[in-house]
Amino acid sequence: FSIEIVSTIIFALEYSLRLWSSVESDSENSQPIRTRIRYALSPLAIVDLLAFLPSILQLLFPGIDLRFLRVLRLLRVFKLTRYFSSFELLLNVLYEERKNLAGIFVLLLVILTLAASALYLVERDIQPDKFGSIPQAMWWAIAALTTVGYGDVYPLSPAGQILGSLVTIVGIGMVALPSGILASAFSEQTRRKRESLQLVIDDALIDGNIDATEQKSIEEIGASLGLSDEQIVDLVKHSRTIVGLAQDQHLEK
Repeated sequence: FSIEIVSTIIFALEYSLRLWSSVESDSENSQPIRTRIRYALSPLAIVDLLAFLPSILQLLFPGIDLRFLRVLRLLRVFKLTRYFSSFELLLNVLYEERKNLAGIFVLLLVILTLAASALYLVERDIQPDKFGSIPQAMWWAIAALTTVGYGDVYPLSPAGQILGSLVTIVGIGMVALPSGILASAFSEQTRRKRESLQLVIDDALIDGNIDATEQKSIEEIGASLGLSDEQIVDLVKHSRTIVGLAQDQHLEK
């Protein structure tokens, strides 16, 4: 209970400080109250609020049954996206590939419905208790398409077994599709960020010196890529060497 109180106080203080200081990062220079309202309605701010709100309500109203609000405490896990850049990168990848993933999901639903319908027609007379309807057959279709294969329900007729084999083979490809799309998008996102980091470093080294603003930009992009300070310093040194060689070659000409 004491851990719950301490964590609630910490989360409430963090939310209050973020809400109060949100005007400092406002690029539109609007009124402070509007800026704070806009911040309070942002997805991350709502997650922050729901992380401690159930505990405060339970402390203020101990006699009221608020057990359903305890589920909202699980939203504290989403606060990790603030502190781990990999989570943010993953969310960006999911957002960018949302249309492709939605298309795969729709295709999966179509195949699922067709497989369940076909097996229902083949097995309904042999196993009416397990394949008596299309919704019942969908349980088998889900297990076959995801290649889980629980074994509690399976076709007995030769036609059903052939159909089951085909559905399992199709399922292997369907499971691999989202993984390939996400892996490719993750790699592309990382490549673009590395290129933007390299461009910022190269632009900063044009005058031979990196000022405070340029250093902050370099550190922010490097942090989003999960690079350590040593790795960023190595990149800057490498860029200095390349820029120096290019300048020497230009002078020789």
